[in-house]
Amino acid sequence: MVPTGHRQKVREVVVVTTTFVVALFLLRGSAHSPEYLSPLDRGILTVVAPIQSAFATLARSIGHVAGRYVDLVHVRAENESLRNENRRLRAELLEAKRGSAESIRFQKLLGLRNAVTAETLVARVIAIDVSPYFRVARVRLDRGENLVQRGMPVITPEGVVGRINRTSGDTSDIMLSVDPRSAIDIVLPRTGGRGILKGKPGENGYRCVIEYLMQGDQAKEGDVAVTSGLGGFPRDLPVGRVSKIVRNAAGLTQDIEVTPDVDFARLSEVLVVVAPTPPPDPEAAVKKPLAPAHGLGVYR
Repeated sequence: MVPTGHRQKVREVVVVTTTFVVALFLLRGSAHSPEYLSPLDRGILTVVAPIQSAFATLARSIGHVAGRYVDLVHVRAENESLRNENRRLRAELLEAKRGSAESIRFQKLLGLRNAVTAETLVARVIAIDVSPYFRVARVRLDRGENLVQRGMPVITPEGVVGRINRTSGDTSDIMLSVDPRSAIDIVLPRTGGRGILKGKPGENGYRCVIEYLMQGDQAKEGDVAVTSGLGGFPRDLPVGRVSKIVRNAAGLTQDIEVTPDVDFARLSEVLVVVAPTPPPDPEAAVKKPLAPAHGLGVYR
């Protein structure tokens, strides 16, 4: 009787040998006629082809997804680079606009300095304080007691700002023209009427009043008010425009409200009038006769 283990080994040898012989026979047939497909080849292809197609489709899908992921990573990196570039360009544009605005301000300030015959000093605003009575209560400059004194006028190309009110060390404070304590001699060029410009008490909202303007000098809304040239301010500097008129029928004067031309909240650079305007030379328009010549002279 043959043991069971021996029979199992014999069976395995027979199966392997048969498979090898069949494979060798099929390979030999395919080698002789590659264009001929046997029924077995067709069966194998029938079974394998859908599997190959499925694997190919899966591989293409995976490749497509991987490609899109790589593209997405590149797009994100490019977008981040473009955002950084956009931020940089915006910062450069803002800086250029700042520089351009500063250049325009300095050009206007230089033009005013050349137009004013009085001696002036450029000062920069370093602080602006607020008050419940009017939005800007105090403006501080970077010029101190060694350069400016109390009472000196402060002006800009837009018009009158006020006067130096206090000096301390290297800084000084301005009493604005809208301060009720301020008093500036002004004139209305259209009528020639003169009055005193003072800040409106209370919550004045950057408004002033003209006092002591005679009823005969009929003001109108929109009239321009300028400095008269008295009190240290150069002549014909813009102060503001008449925005409201209240006529007093019983008195000799009229109450006039003025809105200043200067935007006090946006002050940046100003001119301080450190010396008054020199008086005109009374002899400048008089032609002096030439002295008679005596003897020989030498031109040099």
